[in-house]
Amino acid sequence: MSGADAEVPVLIVGGGPVGLTARALLERWGVPALLVEKHRELSPFPRSRLVNVRSMEIFRQLGIAAGVTADAFAPEYGRVRFRDTLYDPDFASAAMVGVRAPVAESPVVGVVTSQDRLEPTLLAAAGGEVRFGTELLDLEEDAEGVLAVLADAEHGEETRVRARYVVAADGEIG
Repeated sequence: MSGADAEVPVLIVGGGPVGLTARALLERWGVPALLVEKHRELSPFPRSRLVNVRSMEIFRQLGIAAGVTADAFAPEYGRVRFRDTLYDPDFASAAMVGVRAPVAESPVVGVVTSQDRLEPTLLAAAGGEVRFGTELLDLEEDAEGVLAVLADAEHGEETRVRARYVVAADGEIG
């Protein structure tokens, strides 16, 4: 392909839970992918907290559900608590649907965990190429797919990657 330094069937932009899961699924299906993430490492912050039943079903297919569950928080963290103030005792509480409790339609349950606990498991679930510290600068679509311009954050070096498909999993809007 003209103008490209590399070629890959799928380019995944964003290395959070969605991008990492997409990478693992694509590898399982025999589809090579390149994942680029503008941050230099996985998120060190807890951020999202709930892994729902459907996500756990996908993780079960990938063979990582047991590990995700083992790293999850204790069941009491999967409850909604009702209080008059933060200092008052609970006057009511309710379990989150599907968290540490069965759902009739599924063989798995959801868990409460944090993104900084989940992402390392997802990263280890696949062996495809990941480029941390790499930002998508430009994306141009044509009849054959896309041509992406990527920049290495540390050195500023730009590369052009030709891909048939792009998965936008970076959380950016627009």
